[in-house]
Amino acid sequence: MKTHRQRGLILLFLLLCITGISVTLMGNTMDKTLKILLLASAFFIFHFIYRSWRQTQEKELELKYRDLMFDTLSLNVDDIFVMLDHKTWRVDYISPNVERLLGIPLDEAIKNVRLLGQGVVDDDVSISREELAAIPIHGSRHWEHQHMHQTSRELRWYRKTIYHEKIQGMEKFILVMSDRTQERRMNENLQGALEAAKNANEAKSHFLSNMSHDIRTPMNAIIGFSVLLEKDADQPDKVREYTRKISASGQHLLSLINDVLDMSKIESGKTSLNLQPFQLPDLLEELTTILLPQTKAKRQTFDLHVQGYPAEQLLGDKLRLNQILLNLLSNAVKYTPEGGKIDFIVQALPQASSQYASLCFVVQDNGIGMSDSFLKTVFDPFSREANSTASGIQGTGLGMAITKNLVDLMGGVIQAESRPGQGSTFTVELSFALPAQSDEEDIRVRYGVTKILVVDDEEEVCRDIQTLMRDTGVEVSYTTDGDAAVVMAIQAQEQNDGYDVILLDWKMPGHNGVEITGQLRSRIQKHIPILVLTSYDWSDIEEEAQSAGIDAFMPKPFFISTFRQTLNSLYADSRPLQELPDESPALEGMLFLVAEDNELNAEILSEMLDMEDASCELAHNGQEALEMFLHSDPGHYDMILMDIQMPVMNGYEATRQIRSCSHPDAGHIPIVAMTANAFAEDVRSALDAGMNGHLAKPIDMNAMKSLLSQFKAGCPVDHTP
Repeated sequence: MKTHRQRGLILLFLLLCITGISVTLMGNTMDKTLKILLLASAFFIFHFIYRSWRQTQEKELELKYRDLMFDTLSLNVDDIFVMLDHKTWRVDYISPNVERLLGIPLDEAIKNVRLLGQGVVDDDVSISREELAAIPIHGSRHWEHQHMHQTSRELRWYRKTIYHEKIQGMEKFILVMSDRTQERRMNENLQGALEAAKNANEAKSHFLSNMSHDIRTPMNAIIGFSVLLEKDADQPDKVREYTRKISASGQHLLSLINDVLDMSKIESGKTSLNLQPFQLPDLLEELTTILLPQTKAKRQTFDLHVQGYPAEQLLGDKLRLNQILLNLLSNAVKYTPEGGKIDFIVQALPQASSQYASLCFVVQDNGIGMSDSFLKTVFDPFSREANSTASGIQGTGLGMAITKNLVDLMGGVIQAESRPGQGSTFTVELSFALPAQSDEEDIRVRYGVTKILVVDDEEEVCRDIQTLMRDTGVEVSYTTDGDAAVVMAIQAQEQNDGYDVILLDWKMPGHNGVEITGQLRSRIQKHIPILVLTSYDWSDIEEEAQSAGIDAFMPKPFFISTFRQTLNSLYADSRPLQELPDESPALEGMLFLVAEDNELNAEILSEMLDMEDASCELAHNGQEALEMFLHSDPGHYDMILMDIQMPVMNGYEATRQIRSCSHPDAGHIPIVAMTANAFAEDVRSALDAGMNGHLAKPIDMNAMKSLLSQFKAGCPVDHTP
């Protein structure tokens, strides 16, 4: 088809030819004036045609420019534009971005506009042609569809708007499809955030309601018994009872505060792990020591089981692991009625690497259990199930949230299963690095133990001990019968191949440990160390065991490291068990330098030390403590108790100054942090400053004695510069 430019040039050429021919033919007969008019007319006609041609050409360029800009714009936006004829539904225009946005080729969409509806997911909101035809001129309709991209299969939301317009007498439908996926997702996220905020506010309101009750309960007890103390001050029995109850209420209040502070630390991201080598048997023994009195008070059965052969020495944060397991075990005791049963299982999982050990800890009870709805939120902060059974049980609702966060921090997983009235099971899986093995002397070489006899009515226990001792070179014989054990020990003695150690279960059918020990002591002349294996609190049987001739106790389950420690204590002091002196450290006669800026705290600590027949000299800040130490004679102070947050000079700086001074005691005098900052990082900061230990406020005299016993055993590090 010829362009406007071509048609204009042809018409101009024809006009010039006609004009030239006419002038030539009439040249002789036409006067000059007529010739001029004819030429002028031809010029004007030529000018008009040329100008029209130029205008047409400019309009064409403008249209092409607009088309180019519109195509370029549509290719780079997420809106699809379609123009349809009102009557024939023929496509006049589709923006070329239809292939990018819907996965439909442009040429196919132009041929068949129905293809635009192929990817519609929710077709229940479609609009028929009759409804579209009913839209008035300059009117519009809106609706939304979810489209699936024909190539990528991605789902996206489109808002569709169709306009009914009249252009130069022709009716057209203009369809605009606008991608609203990002906007919709943003709204959904905002809605989710709003719901989460509402839930958080409700949870915190519920938490504050619970905390108001839980905090007021011990506070009321403390205040109430304090009033009774004043009233009955002349009755010692009542005073002791009131003080015991005040102490118990204070400890409960302290545990509530610790939970809240610990959760705050975790949520702020300030909690960190303190990775140190630790002994798994020591951890289990500590947990058992804590749990047994609680279960005994409720007449519950508590059993510890070890499955497989877990590594005994691990590298990890023992304090945090203890917190995780103690939370789970304490809850099991709390939510299990009297006479119930609690099982604590430690299972060795397959090792993926020789440098790591994976352990599974299971806490199982037959207590009140949890509903399915609460089980879904059991690890959420401030979560407590409200039911009549548990209404009298106190707590913050933070224990499980803290446990979950600590497990996550250690890279493990925790799961919970429960049924109302049937009990709960919590499972924790954690991996620990294995520290470098120390070159401990062989049991045969160090203690001369080459042959032991295990007596336990559970054959599985005997076989486990046999397997564990396989690499030590010690021969292990066993029997499940007490009478057979006596016979085996006598026969071995007669053959000059007697046992070096006998491991004896305390409770067995037929004969108990006392009876078997009595027979062994009466019929075998040589003194063979007899160690009692028991999962019970041996303080209940200690007196009976001493009279029967038992040498020492070992907790179940059996670990080589525990066996080695027991042998070490036996051979370090061969005196019988009943002759061993009380090794609990005493504070009697000690002089403490106490740095404490709070007068009330200083007065309480001074009185507590006085009760232990110890004394102290008080400093009101770190600077004063430093000066008192510098001007003291060598050996004047036995220990320094250092508060951390004090005016003039804090405890950290005072400790650094003491360690770096020229006083003869500067390098070795024990300095213990005495502070309300009781988190793991606070303990680490105290040690980094040169302190030997850390005591959390309020000060526990038993904890101080335990720390002192470590110092006496040579644990403190020499800080001499």
